[in-house]
Amino acid sequence: MMTTEPPLGKTTILSHVHIIEDDSEISSLLSTYLTARGFDCTVSGSVEQAQKRPPDTFDIFIVDVMLPGDDGLSFCRWLRERSELPVIILSAVKGDTERIIGIELGADDYLEKPFNPRELLARMNALLRRAKGDAASAPAAGQICFSGWALDFDRQKLHSPDAQLVPLSSTEYQLMTAMISAAPAPVTREDIARHVLGVEIGPEDRRVDILISRLRKKLMAVDSTADFIRTVRNKGYLFCAEINGKS
Repeated sequence: MMTTEPPLGKTTILSHVHIIEDDSEISSLLSTYLTARGFDCTVSGSVEQAQKRPPDTFDIFIVDVMLPGDDGLSFCRWLRERSELPVIILSAVKGDTERIIGIELGADDYLEKPFNPRELLARMNALLRRAKGDAASAPAAGQICFSGWALDFDRQKLHSPDAQLVPLSSTEYQLMTAMISAAPAPVTREDIARHVLGVEIGPEDRRVDILISRLRKKLMAVDSTADFIRTVRNKGYLFCAEINGKS
């Protein structure tokens, strides 16, 4: 269950959110809460129903893990094959297992039920700001080249040395720009969590490590020599590619 607040006055539509949740009470409360705060909400009660709607008609997805038929993790895998739009996973299951699997499959964030809708809203807004590349989250313009690769800051696109487009989620893009901006110094796990994920983490929280691992795998799947991210003991992560300059 989630707690609700009094509805607000008339608002302007901000973004279109797809809520994939089979609990009608939760989906109704969540849809009402977000609609009152300017969101256009679509609700699907199953993965199969959700997959009938083109992903690119939405700006963000909120996906429950436990669903009838295919689960929310299956939807996350399906979506990542088609889109890099932001995804937040919800689950009543305690512990790290599903959180880790969800992030490995490409989810941008994770909330355990019961959750505070204000926290969900804050995380949604942070992801949407990064996805839309507004002035507050865009650290640079133009493009930067490293070891034959090119990262386009204006379009948030990454191209390999053979000009292959490597799709990045908004979170992966922010992670890359944070490390490139800091190079040749490493970036701490805490700073990545704070500035990329918008959260504070404890020593046992593995969200940053999983995100780093996901980005490493994505780069090396395209080029096995693209081992650009190094772990620096007690200091964080270092982007060690040869940076050739900005244009």
